[in-house]
Amino acid sequence: MIAARRREREYFASTPEYRHLAHRMGSEHLAKMLSKHLETVIKSRIPGIQSLINKTIVELETELSRLGRPIAADAGGKLYSIMEICRLFDQNFREHLDGVRSGGDKVYNVFDNQLPAALKRLQFDRQLSMENIKKLITEADGYQPHLIAPEQGYRRLIESTLVTIRGPAEAAVDAVHSILKDLVHKAISETPELKQYPGLRVEVGNAAIESLDRMRDQSKKAALQLVDMECCYLTVEFFRKLPQDVEKGGNPTQSIFDRYHETYLRRIGTTVLSYVNMVCATLRHSIPKSIVYCQVREAKRSLLDFFYTELGKLEQKRLSALLNEDPAVMERRSALAKRLELYRSAQAEIDTVAWSKTAFGYSIVLAILSRWVRLDLLYLSFTLNNAHHRRSVAASLVEGVYILERDRQEKREGSQALAPPWWEFFHFKLVRKLIDDVDFCIFGAIYEYKPPSSHCNDSIVSIDGNPRYVIAFRGTITKPDSFTRDFELDIHIMRNGLHQTSRFEIGMQAVRNMVGTVGASNVWLAGHSLGAAMAMLAGKTMAKMGNFLEAFLFNPPYLSAPIERIKDKKVKHGIRIAGSVITAGLALAARGKNPRSRSEDPFSALSAWTPSLCVNPADHLCSEYIGYFEHRKKMEEIGAGAIERLATQHSLGGLFMSVVGKGVEAAEPLHLLPSANLTVNLSPSNDFKQAHGIHQWWRPDLSLKCSLYKFK
Repeated sequence: MIAARRREREYFASTPEYRHLAHRMGSEHLAKMLSKHLETVIKSRIPGIQSLINKTIVELETELSRLGRPIAADAGGKLYSIMEICRLFDQNFREHLDGVRSGGDKVYNVFDNQLPAALKRLQFDRQLSMENIKKLITEADGYQPHLIAPEQGYRRLIESTLVTIRGPAEAAVDAVHSILKDLVHKAISETPELKQYPGLRVEVGNAAIESLDRMRDQSKKAALQLVDMECCYLTVEFFRKLPQDVEKGGNPTQSIFDRYHETYLRRIGTTVLSYVNMVCATLRHSIPKSIVYCQVREAKRSLLDFFYTELGKLEQKRLSALLNEDPAVMERRSALAKRLELYRSAQAEIDTVAWSKTAFGYSIVLAILSRWVRLDLLYLSFTLNNAHHRRSVAASLVEGVYILERDRQEKREGSQALAPPWWEFFHFKLVRKLIDDVDFCIFGAIYEYKPPSSHCNDSIVSIDGNPRYVIAFRGTITKPDSFTRDFELDIHIMRNGLHQTSRFEIGMQAVRNMVGTVGASNVWLAGHSLGAAMAMLAGKTMAKMGNFLEAFLFNPPYLSAPIERIKDKKVKHGIRIAGSVITAGLALAARGKNPRSRSEDPFSALSAWTPSLCVNPADHLCSEYIGYFEHRKKMEEIGAGAIERLATQHSLGGLFMSVVGKGVEAAEPLHLLPSANLTVNLSPSNDFKQAHGIHQWWRPDLSLKCSLYKFK
């Protein structure tokens, strides 16, 4: 591509017809003109695009809300989802009974109107006709007439009358049962999550109806017991308060059918009717209480308790059958979720760069828009030859490793995975995941650059300075699945023992294999935090072997006293000078015990390797790199370069162990570097999380200070 463009320029410069227009001819000028035109068009259309994106996000969120949440993959997640849906249904059902929703008032209509009306329709006076009273009284006396009062006759009259109340009591129970069933169906229809899963909707409905049937049977039994209690035991006080009968009831020698006067029998009927009305009034209040206690109250408290018990016994296959969502709905939700994620990302990025008046800002907008319109001209304005673009791409590939591990932890696969856009957008392909052999987490990835076919061939050499392969390492993730192992490696960094861990050996072997296959010039290293330490150690190891890899190290840890946070520059400079003198002295003492030539010094071999270090002054884990290189430069300026040259090759801790450690040579500290391309983010950070985050390094609005340090 470079050679072709050079020949194109030579052609226009040497051809008489185009010589005077050579500066305006060729593909490079065309790319600049098209980019400028696109910038103008985008600038005028950004407000409309933002409005369209916002509207689309609202529509997607509404559609996703209507479709419901996705199904969990594991048995525990499925069980939790079912329980949560049942809880929402149960809440809707209780709101109906409590009056928050309509329908519950029908229960009280049964007690206030239906039950009293049914009791009035019983017509007790028919049961207490003169003929029936006389018949029951005489049959109750038998062959030995009573002497004072016809007790058995009273009992039979009252019992035969009260037993008719059983019908209205049962009818009231059935009426409330019917209302509760209707409320169950209403609650099901008002629970959107149940509409999402037809199988679960049927099971919940059946379980609720079965519970109501059991409650109805219990309530009917209790209501009938109230009636039976009144039948089998009379209220004695009622009869004691009646006026005493002064007549003795006639001549016992007469026939038993002529023994009672009509007046006396009518008085018995009146007494029994008064007693029955009293009992009826009592039951009119006690039967509703019984129904509420046995049906309404229990339905509110334990409608699905039996279903929950059975649910806990089900296997995952049966749980999956309950959540038998339509595959078309699942596919639709997955597609909408992916679109929503892209639109939200685009919204955030456009809001960030829309105000920018630079070509870089508009090129980022172009990159965002190309996610939908697939602009092939993007390649003309967004290439890896630009230092800012290279840093952004490297940071995005590291973020891809973070999202890969999160996808693994949350079991997002296929179309549900969120990681692929982080590398596919830049024409990279995931070649291999680097898996830790202890907790099996994903700590790194190898990407292959696959530009459009119109811009490259299939050779293994880099194209226009772009990498052929990128090996990226993530930092510490605070999620439980990987935090323990990540924290263990953080401890190894503090002890200068990262090179002894199995994770580093896996990553280092991947770097060796890739460099051995395609060459050092075709491989990039990238890492963040813990991953930056791994990439730095791998880069230093390869540099000592003569292979200098381009490396992007974001927020690499520098374990030292926080001298950079001291505000007074004189105090800070004095402390650094004192530290350099002490370190150089100990280095000379150690060198006296183990002399070696400069050609054998591994630190000298690193001077030709210039990794890109990206640090933030507000991040105390990496900010010391700023003072580390600035102090080296100042020492050179004041003529103390020899002292600092010796001091920067060692650390106080390592030298102390070498001098007093009985011949044990300490491992070389990770942060010791002779050269680096240091990029400092001077933009203000709200907190440590923002200052240490990987997301800051692809922002186009950063205030950056870039310095190249090369020392030997």
